[in-house]
Amino acid sequence: MITDPRVFEDDHLPRRLKHREGPVEMLLDSWSRARVGEAGDEVILSGPSGVGKTALSRYTLSRLAEQADIDHAYVGCLGATPATILRAVGEALGADPPGNASTDDLRRHVADAVSRPTVVILDEADDLPGSPALDQLGAIPQLSTVVITHDLHRWLARLEHAHDRYGAATHLTIGRYGVDELADILGARATAGLPPGGVARDQLERIADAVAGVAREGIQSLRAAAELAAERGHETITDQDVDDCFERARHAIRQANLRSLPFHHHVLYSLLFESGGLDGGDLHTRYDAVAEAAYADHRLTPVGKRSRRNKLQKLIAYDLVERVGPDHRPTYVVVDEGVDPDIRVPCRP
Repeated sequence: MITDPRVFEDDHLPRRLKHREGPVEMLLDSWSRARVGEAGDEVILSGPSGVGKTALSRYTLSRLAEQADIDHAYVGCLGATPATILRAVGEALGADPPGNASTDDLRRHVADAVSRPTVVILDEADDLPGSPALDQLGAIPQLSTVVITHDLHRWLARLEHAHDRYGAATHLTIGRYGVDELADILGARATAGLPPGGVARDQLERIADAVAGVAREGIQSLRAAAELAAERGHETITDQDVDDCFERARHAIRQANLRSLPFHHHVLYSLLFESGGLDGGDLHTRYDAVAEAAYADHRLTPVGKRSRRNKLQKLIAYDLVERVGPDHRPTYVVVDEGVDPDIRVPCRP
């Protein structure tokens, strides 16, 4: 049933980004100085998970590269240190810093590698407001950044570095698609990745409505419907395949979300998975009790309570964990018990 699975991958970029023409033009305008050899504006893209913030930035940069002599780099910042971010930027730009380089040395390597306007995408940047990486990158002439986060106001409120630069940045909030808009996007994916006539327009609209305009969920639901149709021997996607596709898609997204997270998040997820659920106090107690064993063979070290709370919020945002019970003492439980931990941490020492 699926003729080209690449069409349904999260990192697939279509030839045309439907129904994002306005944000594309706004981004191109923010980077207009790159056409004359200068750094573009700083940009903050905010909005809920799955609405296409990363795709928008990558697509627009590909457009800009057709119009201007630029370099660009992509860095996933979740769990990354300033040194990790600088090293990733340097490597993307062709620099080859030594493995034992200090943070200052890494910044110099990046600066030496920037010889023309350069745009760096800082994805999953929710934790960057407290990182000196923003100042380190901002000090490099001809380099500008695209910060991708979920909540613009929360990100700015937590900003400890580069206040002036990001306060004056171009701020774009990306919302969910309308039903017809997302159905158009799904239709383009179906044309590219399914046999002709494999799915009907009204089925695409049902999917778009059911996922409330979240592109990633819609694309993965269409993929799940096609997989179910193939498993059931259907020549085209049926209404029953659509009815049954959503939980399968959510399960696949949760698995992908968990795989994308750094080690600290996996420790917390494993504790909640193995215990069946814990309130905040018990979670901290269990974490402290098993931390030495959990991190024994890992280069990272245990994190403090504030960092744990931030990582717990990421697990919630990724639909891996939910809060249940009274607001004054909620319990945190795993959403999908079919999503097994990638690591096993004993729930008791």
